[in-house]
Amino acid sequence: MHASPPRDGTAVLWIIPAVYFVFVAAEFALMTHLALQATADGRSALAVGLLSSALWAGILLASGAAHAVVQRLGHARVFIAATALACPATASVALHAHFGGWLAGVFVLGLGGGLVWVAGEAWLAEAAPPARRGFFVGLFETAVGLGLMVGPAGVPLMAWAGVPVPLASTVLMLGAVAASLLLRGSAAPARLAAAAPGAPVPAWRALALPLCGVAVLSGLMESGVSALLPSIAMRLGATLESAAWLGAVIGAGSALLQPPAGHLADRFGTARITLAAWGVLLLATGVLLVAAHDPGRVLWAVGFTLGGVGGAVYTLMIVELGHRLAGGALVRAIGLLVTAYALGTAAGPPLGGLLFDHGGLAALATALLLLAAAGGWASLRGLRPPPR
Repeated sequence: MHASPPRDGTAVLWIIPAVYFVFVAAEFALMTHLALQATADGRSALAVGLLSSALWAGILLASGAAHAVVQRLGHARVFIAATALACPATASVALHAHFGGWLAGVFVLGLGGGLVWVAGEAWLAEAAPPARRGFFVGLFETAVGLGLMVGPAGVPLMAWAGVPVPLASTVLMLGAVAASLLLRGSAAPARLAAAAPGAPVPAWRALALPLCGVAVLSGLMESGVSALLPSIAMRLGATLESAAWLGAVIGAGSALLQPPAGHLADRFGTARITLAAWGVLLLATGVLLVAAHDPGRVLWAVGFTLGGVGGAVYTLMIVELGHRLAGGALVRAIGLLVTAYALGTAAGPPLGGLLFDHGGLAALATALLLLAAAGGWASLRGLRPPPR
């Protein structure tokens, strides 16, 4: 039985994104450091992609089990415990320089991150007022984008200051744990507790499954490829510091474009804005293909677009689920959507690295262009917008 909620019932709508911002900043400072260090050590783009895939494999496993864990322990306990789990995983990377050990530590980090993600996002989507659900889900994704921006941007700053990135990431994770303790005693909305036991499984699956294909493609387009772009920039001649700043630019796109996407969805509907997002991605990847022989600053603009607009597609799927479902059905559906997104994100880096290793940037850009077209088609089927 949960303790009574805080006096201000809206507090969780602000605490959850704040904690997740610190968590993601620590996570992606570490991931950027490992990717660039592996590149500097002479490892292939495929090997760098496997590092990112290890993180998303952990998220994938955790998201599949998240509903059962949340139902048993409650949102607050899962959120706090999973944040704490990420601390030793992050600290372990500071103890050695073995690639296999990095993979193991990153995998455990993904397990904690997946539980934090599903528990926090489902709780927030349920607690948000329906008329402002797009805004608050967008706020959550903005926290992710800010973390994606601050984490990589901190890597060259830490190098300049002589601070080891794994140590700094561990300290940030400890800060996230401390902030998450503010949620102790907070309860999920009454609507969630009441709806959980009786949520019909076929109903939520019928609503969520059509959106999973969109989530897979969003994962491939956004986090999957974005995780690889700093390494690609180094292979095209950029310095380590410049490549790290490219990671910050990708995060900036996610941070800046999520709130407008959520606000537009509140006003015009998720279907229209999702289709518009895929149109922008189609244009951006087409430009990258044309400039593949000498991308220059185009790589930065495309990274900004993939991080922001690609992330907005996932945000819009969460908003749509929040409108369609409630209670335990919503937790199950978001867990399934995160699983689908994680599949795309886990597959993206090694596949992108393999394409780049064998066909260069042109092969990667061609694949992205086809994925953007497939995403628009999947959204038409999954969201079923009304005819004109």
